Amino acid sequence: MTTDKRKVAIIGTGMIANAGHVPAWKNLSDQVEIVGVAGTDRERTESMARREGIPQSFTDLQKMLTETKPDIVSITSPNHYHMEHSVAALEAGAHVWCEKPAATNYADAARMFEVAEKKDRQLFICQNLRFANEVRAARELVQAGRLGDIYYAEGFGMRRRGIPRWGRFHMKEHSGGGPVYDLGVHLLDRVLWIMDFPKVQAVSSMTYTKFGNRDEGIVTMLEDSGAPMGVHNPREYNHRDFDVEDMAVGMIRFENEVVVNFKVSWAANIPEGIWTTSVLGTEGGLDLDPLRFTTNLERYQADVIPKVPADRNVAFNGHWEAAEHLIRVLEGQEELLVKPNEVLTIMKILDAIYLSAKEGKEIAI
Repeated sequence: MTTDKRKVAIIGTGMIANAGHVPAWKNLSDQVEIVGVAGTDRERTESMARREGIPQSFTDLQKMLTETKPDIVSITSPNHYHMEHSVAALEAGAHVWCEKPAATNYADAARMFEVAEKKDRQLFICQNLRFANEVRAARELVQAGRLGDIYYAEGFGMRRRGIPRWGRFHMKEHSGGGPVYDLGVHLLDRVLWIMDFPKVQAVSSMTYTKFGNRDEGIVTMLEDSGAPMGVHNPREYNHRDFDVEDMAVGMIRFENEVVVNFKVSWAANIPEGIWTTSVLGTEGGLDLDPLRFTTNLERYQADVIPKVPADRNVAFNGHWEAAEHLIRVLEGQEELLVKPNEVLTIMKILDAIYLSAKEGKEIAI
């Protein structure tokens, strides 16, 4: 083992560890070395270590942190364990790259950042959609004033039949929630980052469970649920374990009468999946996927299609970009792209989405 490389340890053995974090770190093999992986299932953990050439595997997290002494820890465990695992890694002196959402409530996320500040470590939440070139271009257009005064935006992430069936996404005990945490956190972070995070005031929402808790006998593919690769030795799926929402809709009010609508689902009777974001301003509008700028030129209406460079042609490109960014941050070359206050704002909104649905009323923030 070379001593000039940063040591990376991974917590979690699921799809995003295999398809996102491991390839992203291996792409930086001249700068980092994966030294260990920890998981709850010994067979799956040892299998991942053999498959990926990771020298050590553990079922005891603390033992891995003590024996491998990592510089960076990737947290890819289910949402409910993000706070516990992140704090353990930070307390052990490691920087942390944690999957979204940061936690399953605002208080836990705030605790994570408090420990990171106390230990003088970086806590990087994986809002990897920010690294897409179209998203960066959209933010640049907004910051340049091309849209004028923004007053409305929306983000939709809908699947026809795309309930994750390989892990514990569908169990509240482990994941805390369904597509709100899986898809909604991405959509909200993307649109609010483009808009430079206006101050949130209130949230009104509804959640539904219409499909996940029954066996429809429908033939689906892993790609339908966002897993084109990386699923090895999946745990057995049982629809009777499903106790989270499979769809959520809502409206978020911000200062200056700005409104953001959202709609997310794992399962809905729609012709095909939807993944899109729109932002409206007084001088122009933006649509993503693909990026289009709608405005006026003198007396004429015009649509502008910016020529944005294509993203790197690899699966989970955002994770590759995020890993490279984190290394540059640690070397003092860049500031962390995903700021703590932005993450905590998202967590406040996510808490309010579930509370509004539960209580049937708008929740002031």
